[in-house]
Amino acid sequence: MSIKDLLVAYQGDAGSRNALAFALQVAEKYGAALTGVHVQAPRQHVSPLETWIEQHVREIDGQDVGEIARKAEAEAAARIEAAFREQVGNGAQAPREWLSLSGPPDVLLARASRFHDFLITGQFEGSIRHGGRAVQPETILRRAGKPVVIVPQNYQVRPFRDAAVVAWDGSASAARALSDAMRILQTKKRLDVVSVQCDGDRIGPLTDHDIIRYLKRHDIDARLVTLRSEDGNVGRTILDYCAEYDPDVLIMGAFGRGKLGDLLFGGVSRYVLENQTVPVMMAH
Repeated sequence: MSIKDLLVAYQGDAGSRNALAFALQVAEKYGAALTGVHVQAPRQHVSPLETWIEQHVREIDGQDVGEIARKAEAEAAARIEAAFREQVGNGAQAPREWLSLSGPPDVLLARASRFHDFLITGQFEGSIRHGGRAVQPETILRRAGKPVVIVPQNYQVRPFRDAAVVAWDGSASAARALSDAMRILQTKKRLDVVSVQCDGDRIGPLTDHDIIRYLKRHDIDARLVTLRSEDGNVGRTILDYCAEYDPDVLIMGAFGRGKLGDLLFGGVSRYVLENQTVPVMMAH
């Protein structure tokens, strides 16, 4: 099953433009359709100042304040769509579409992603703002049911190297991320499966041979890379390896549960989201 339908969260800022640049690369590589989506938060999510103005100032220059606000929102949404279409350009063989929604951004982004192969978004930096509202990464990841690719703020377009890194601890979330990424991994020339030693014990010590064998049976050229984290910062160890190896994407589970899950993909997933240097595909 190949990649055919991508969704990119777009709001016209630098992070969105980087996410779209990456999405266009992926779409071109796989001949996939690409849809940009912008979600405008409903009026109950506006700031207290805006709410006070609407309650106490009925008109400005004879115009209804609420109508002025709605018109401004519509104009802003139109500018965002225009920026998307300008960056996308013309000439693509597969469809390039636009989707404008109104409602809770985290809920609607998660729902929209279910009808696409995966969602691509800009770096969260703890949270992202979409449609004027802060959106937490774990909320989208837990609700989507599909993988989410987060593109770093400083992403620079370069030719794909057909190389990837998988952060592996043998957890359910790591297995889910690996399964979701198989369509991408089967097109890579090289895959490094990174296992991290922390305090003398490697996380997931019984699964290394099995995961490499599993990948090779899917015709994926995989090798095991064992790293050591002297200070216990597993996220930094993984990102340091990615900075040296420069993969097209890092694949990892997110926000795991249980002792080992919290150790590797609780605080680690948060650290990676806040300090990422490569696109990260996460699944929960």
